[in-house]
Amino acid sequence: MVISGRNARRVIHGALHARTGDLVTLGRDRSRQDDCIAFLEALGQTPPETPKLLIWDNAPPHHPKRVAAAAEQAHITLAWLPFRSPELTPCEDVWRLLKQTVAANRVYDSMETLLTQALSWLHACSPAALLARSGLTSSKFNWLPT
Repeated sequence: MVISGRNARRVIHGALHARTGDLVTLGRDRSRQDDCIAFLEALGQTPPETPKLLIWDNAPPHHPKRVAAAAEQAHITLAWLPFRSPELTPCEDVWRLLKQTVAANRVYDSMETLLTQALSWLHACSPAALLARSGLTSSKFNWLPT
């Protein structure tokens, strides 16, 4: 028996529209440059002619020139959060609830099944619920008018 010490994983890339609560997601095996580019292309299609601002954390796969070029081609402006500051990312609370609801203390027959369940749960959430869970509807979250 080979024990690698590394658990199987899947990654969900996601962006939440701060006003409407619309969610764009993309499930992938990893979170590398090509995966980030695929997510930017998916985000750029919603709707393609509308400029977008994506506030991203400082993960290394988000910074290569290829990723920046894909963002520009998709009409997405990238803004960066400070390094290691997940508390500034509203989607983190949504991801936390997703993990508690779908993944914690549950066994799935495959990672693909878990990914499918997670994406189904996300897309079953109403935009209002996503905005509330992310804290974007809080009176203390007041940067939207600026």
